Amino acid sequence: MLTGLDADRAAADGRKNASLRNRLHNFLIREGFMHPSVESPATAGNYMPLASHARKATFSLPRDYLRRRRLTRQVTNVAVIFILSMSAAYVITRPTSGGTAFSIPLGQDAQLAAAAAVPARAMPNAAPVPTYSDGYHLQPGPFPVKEIADVAVHDDKRNKDIHMRVFYPTDLGRFPVIIFSHGAGGSQNCCEVLTKHWASYGYIIIQPTHDDSALGRRNSGEENMRPLQAIRDALRRPALWENRPRDITFVVDSLPELEKRVPALAEKIDANRIGVAGHSMGSFAAEAVAGATVDLPSRPATSFLDHRVKAVLCLSPEASGQFGLSDESFAKISVPYLGVTGSKDSLGPLASPDWHKLPFRLSPVGDKYHLFIDGANHMSFTGTRALAATEVPQADAILGYTNSAALAFWDAYLKTDARAKEYLHSGALPASSHGSTQLSRR
Repeated sequence: MLTGLDADRAAADGRKNASLRNRLHNFLIREGFMHPSVESPATAGNYMPLASHARKATFSLPRDYLRRRRLTRQVTNVAVIFILSMSAAYVITRPTSGGTAFSIPLGQDAQLAAAAAVPARAMPNAAPVPTYSDGYHLQPGPFPVKEIADVAVHDDKRNKDIHMRVFYPTDLGRFPVIIFSHGAGGSQNCCEVLTKHWASYGYIIIQPTHDDSALGRRNSGEENMRPLQAIRDALRRPALWENRPRDITFVVDSLPELEKRVPALAEKIDANRIGVAGHSMGSFAAEAVAGATVDLPSRPATSFLDHRVKAVLCLSPEASGQFGLSDESFAKISVPYLGVTGSKDSLGPLASPDWHKLPFRLSPVGDKYHLFIDGANHMSFTGTRALAATEVPQADAILGYTNSAALAFWDAYLKTDARAKEYLHSGALPASSHGSTQLSRR
């Protein structure tokens, strides 16, 4: 039986519990977690002013004191967690003045544009590994490129001028040099679809005009010189063979003078990273400065090796029986080498796809590559457009395969780019060409 004091204490507890129930009930109604019972006009606007109304609502507190207390704590905890979660979500996702919200990763072409516009920061291992599923750097590179259409340097030893075309990045810094030697009868004006593209990825390209050039010979006074005649002369005259690699070595010798004479090239040339590329007879020049020996009249196995050349690229490589080359000529090519040919690269009585592969097969093992492109002919690698409109897509694809392999090769061996070398070893190019290319290495 309760005493008077106990009765007063129980009554006070009951009033407190009723007040707590009213406050909790009204809070739940205000926040939309429950609906009030139907109100009469007399009670409209008041949620649950009396404890007796709580029984009419869809939600009520248990009568037991401990259960009421436990439920009250649970509701309070849920409310606190909800409020904190919403606050955290707002802080994480709100836009700020110093950046942007999360976004989808940029594609390769957008990444390049962003890299050109935003100064690079040192973030080791931060860059994602590219997959190159559509080729190696086929979009224009991040470096703006300018052209010097013609600059001549005089060779005192041979008493002649060497005319050159130059593509160079306009950004500050020193860049590797690639000397490109044109085909028989051609000139410095060829192949910019390759050479300008390489320049946009941070290379200085120098394209000399050789003595066998039809354009050069016409400019020197042989007004009736035609390209076919120039090509025939190039094949028959050993003096023209010899001049090719000597021109390359002279260009390398002239790099300091070029920096002095052409202000735009000042402090841009890295003479410790030099590559040589060529097409057809230009490939012969590249092979010769890389160490291939040449049988000249009364001078067999003549060497034009230039140790300053670090890598060579040969489009339609020259092999045994042409320009004084033999099977033994290639035994001393020790620098990295890439040859490129195609299934239709059969110009002349000797030339065939297998013949063009001989320098790759006969040179010493180590950093040697050979790219075979189905459908490519002798002129496919220079950017010469097909006459038939139906052949244009294939011609563009062949140039893409050529540029992919060539630029990866230069990056790997003139810039020591490990990812570029991985690309050459990965099988990515044959995969992206859907079987139209074969990239061999040894």
